[in-house]
Parts: sequence; structure tokens; C-alpha cells
Amino acid sequence: MTKIKRDPKSVNLANKIIEEYQPTSVEEMQSALKDIFGPMFEAMLKGEMNHHLGYESNDKTEKDSTNRRNGYGKKT
Repeated sequence: MTKIKRDPKSVNLANKIIEEYQPTSVEEMQSALKDIFGPMFEAMLKGEMNHHLGYESNDKTEKDSTNRRNGYGKKT
């Protein structure tokens, strides 16, 4: 079996994350990953919505489509 060569930048980043969060359990590691990747995924989804609808959020100009955003709120 051959060993997978990892990008040194990725290994360095992973080590910094582990050093910063110092997880001692799987749950703590999952929480750290949510903190790190959550904002990235949210930004990607917002970008996808902007592309799909053809306009940025809070754009007040006339729209070519009747498709609109409904907004969002925090879940309780």
C-alpha cells in the first residue's frame, strides 16, 4: 500500500487548528470543525443563491424575475 502524500500547507493548517483548539474528544473536534468551516459553507451557499437569483442580497433595484428571497431567521 502506498502512502498518500499530503500538501504541506494542509498539514500545517491542520496542526495549527489542533494546536489552537486542543480537542480532547471527538465532540470537541467536531465543534472546532463547525467553527472553522461553518462560515465558509454559509458564504458558499449565499453566493450560490446570489448566482441563482441573479442579484445580491438587499438589492433594491428592479428585478428581471419574480423569484425573490424570503429572508431567514434564527431557529429556537
